[in-house]
Amino acid sequence: MRRLLRVLSTSAPALLAAALCFHFAMTLAYLTPQNPLQLRFARLISGYMNPFFEQNWHLFAPDPITDTRLVMVACRLNEPDGSTTETGWTDITTPYWESHLENRLGPATRLGRSVTGAARMIYTVDPTSLQMAKKLDQQRARAQAGGGGAEAPDAQVAERLRDEVKKEQDAGVQLGKSVLERAGSAHCDSLYGRSRTAAVRLRLAVLKFPRFSRRDLPDSKGELTYYDFDWAPYRPVAPLDATTEDRRKTPVALQAAAAEER
Repeated sequence: MRRLLRVLSTSAPALLAAALCFHFAMTLAYLTPQNPLQLRFARLISGYMNPFFEQNWHLFAPDPITDTRLVMVACRLNEPDGSTTETGWTDITTPYWESHLENRLGPATRLGRSVTGAARMIYTVDPTSLQMAKKLDQQRARAQAGGGGAEAPDAQVAERLRDEVKKEQDAGVQLGKSVLERAGSAHCDSLYGRSRTAAVRLRLAVLKFPRFSRRDLPDSKGELTYYDFDWAPYRPVAPLDATTEDRRKTPVALQAAAAEER
């Protein structure tokens, strides 16, 4: 027993160092511009990083953040008489951030990042794949203008690469939807009790801030856009901590929505 403990105590630093090296190597591969090596191991890299380690860098603000994004959920509940009722929309992201402000060491930020990261996986478009598609369209247009003919080898390679990128994006979309549906199911359980929810529906609310020329206006006066998902079956999940549910402050996006209704 002592020998085992001695081996563990001596090998633990090496194992920890190896785990850290692996994590930072995967993070570096995830953040580098797209390249052949990254495309070859895209499934492994994305599977490790998404959705819990996904990062959204705005170093030196080349594309500064211009909006607030909230994930909302509606619940379809089973009633005792056999009927169903559909609830209104409830914000499920703001409570996480407010809970994080109250307790910096709590789990709220990790839960919140998994939800917002899943939403980004669904709606974020890869600029490299867009450039590849544009380049292919230009090459085909030139080939048709020149009388047709077989595709150039580089065009065939680009076509295969684009297909691989599309497969990875489709897999990311499905994973993002799965995470959001599970998060929505957990919130419906927390709000209305377990075993009552039959289906959940997610909504992404995007509030674009007023431009700099209108900086005197509050954020709630910005442009509010909704992206609605279809109803999805309820998924049994572990219960949420009740401290993330009862928040007092109304999110800016919901304030803007209330103003629109009035």
